[in-house]
Amino acid sequence: MKKMICFLIAVMVVAACGNKSRRDEIEARKAALVNKQDSTLKATQQELAVVDSLLQIAKAEHDKQHAWVMAHATQLNDQSAEVKKLNELRTRRDSLETAWQTLGAKIRYIQKMRNERSTSGRLLPKGRKK
Repeated sequence: MKKMICFLIAVMVVAACGNKSRRDEIEARKAALVNKQDSTLKATQQELAVVDSLLQIAKAEHDKQHAWVMAHATQLNDQSAEVKKLNELRTRRDSLETAWQTLGAKIRYIQKMRNERSTSGRLLPKGRKK
């Protein structure tokens, strides 16, 4: 009987240590998630600033080329170098706009996850399960 009580006490002590270790592990993961979100957010914001600058330049170049092509539309055909350049500028502008929108969505998502986590204390987004 005495051995059985000692065994049960030993099992409870080991189980209690395991729970504390599990809690520590969860807290470490939460802290790592916060650090990862911070670094990702900063990197994405920097990338967005670069893409935004490139987008403004591309828009200005496109608008300038578009105005020139429209002013000389009667003299140009679809295969002229100026029209091809306009199409390339349009493609570049559209590509940068897509990148800009994607980076903005990524920033909004990270901020949303931060707000949800800070209000609910959840580690995973709502609706996701292990």
